[in-house]
Amino acid sequence: MTTEKNGRITTPFDSVVSDTIVQHPVSILSDDMLEKTVIRGNGQYLTTFLCNSCSVLPFNDFKMYKTTDYSGFSHLTENRDLNEMHVHTLMESFVKDGYLFTILYVNEKMQIIDGQHRFEAAKRKHLLVYFIIMPGWGIKEVAILNVNSRNWTMEDFMNTHAKAGNENYQRFKEFYDKHDFDITTAQLIILGRRTKQAGGNDDFRAGKIKINEGQITKAYVKGNKLQAFKDFHPHGWKSRNFVEVMLQLFNTKGYDHGHMIEQLKKYPEMVLIEARTLRQEEYKKIFVEKYNYRKKDKIELV
Repeated sequence: MTTEKNGRITTPFDSVVSDTIVQHPVSILSDDMLEKTVIRGNGQYLTTFLCNSCSVLPFNDFKMYKTTDYSGFSHLTENRDLNEMHVHTLMESFVKDGYLFTILYVNEKMQIIDGQHRFEAAKRKHLLVYFIIMPGWGIKEVAILNVNSRNWTMEDFMNTHAKAGNENYQRFKEFYDKHDFDITTAQLIILGRRTKQAGGNDDFRAGKIKINEGQITKAYVKGNKLQAFKDFHPHGWKSRNFVEVMLQLFNTKGYDHGHMIEQLKKYPEMVLIEARTLRQEEYKKIFVEKYNYRKKDKIELV
């Protein structure tokens, strides 16, 4: 339940003051730990591994700070919008499980690169925030850090790259906002493929897709053609299986879209009207038969 107090929206979590939150202690790595702890991976003592295989970063290269003065921090405007539910979940966890600090990344302007939800939750609970300054980092690094994050949706990446001024994503977002297709289906329509391939990199998340004016113009034409099927397949016209088959049909030599629509008007297909989606093979069979019925110039769809 939320209430409004002094112009600010409050939640049940706001009623819990910071002194009731247990902060997990930061332990010091003692000589005893170094000399007696054995690493499971290779059987070495911790001190041997650190001395032989690691380097200690000098303070002039690497510094961590902590503060309860939140006024110096700001959010990147290009970053995804704060998810209030996620912030509240973190606050609830602080109360329930204690505050186990994590490190924020900020740039030299104190803009938060990684950890904006953790920062916001700690700020509202008046807790210490720990941070490292990474000069020169910006929205590019935000996207890189979150490429493999399950918390980021495809919409988050689309909006982030578009807000950062990437014209390819601005074109993509404009098409996406004007149509009812999900992002993967929109990729099929605009790019002719899904950007995430099995075992490969996801160019869409990484900000690497390229879309020229010709592609986006053709995508709007395809989008309008697909929408024309809405009355004949109301529950499945924007499903991926349907769209994939239709895109093949549009590229088939001799295909006449006007004829296809007229055939569906004359001979409605109850399976299409009632089904939410069908297998691609079923779509191919239905539409080829419907298209070719009583037509001299028939088409084939492989």
